[in-house]
Amino acid sequence: MATTGEDDAKMKPGAVAGVEAEYRASNLIGVSAGVLYSMQGAKWSEGGYTSKVCADYINIPILANFYVWKGLALSVGVQPGFMVSAKNKWDDGDRDGDVDIKDGCESFDFSIPVGASYEWDDFVLGVRYNIGVTDMYKVEEGVEDDDNGKNGVLAITLGYKFAL
Repeated sequence: MATTGEDDAKMKPGAVAGVEAEYRASNLIGVSAGVLYSMQGAKWSEGGYTSKVCADYINIPILANFYVWKGLALSVGVQPGFMVSAKNKWDDGDRDGDVDIKDGCESFDFSIPVGASYEWDDFVLGVRYNIGVTDMYKVEEGVEDDDNGKNGVLAITLGYKFAL
């Protein structure tokens, strides 16, 4: 979900796919890095007008994983991201449209991911929330950016773990 500055913005479901690798420094601590393709965005409506922002990113999560119980890890880290595309899909009741807004968005995104995962056999179920740090939209000179949105993404993942 990308917070757009709109007070009533709601999460827009999307997919995330990619790979992550982890180095276990000990039984209690691991460090992981990955490359993920993430479909992010938000939707909101006011009166008869609806709008949906669809932004796609290549994200690179770098995490410290703390194994607090057998199979259960808590994670925190940093995540640079690079925008691939951004569109605003809207409908005012009489007509609809699809507008490319990538030029009005920042191409670089930075967030702080926090989450938890559970390993069972070779499967990993995870939940992660990425706290957006950077603004999503470019700010024109002389314009206040109080309503400039930041990405806030909730991801639920299922993966398979294998040794290299």
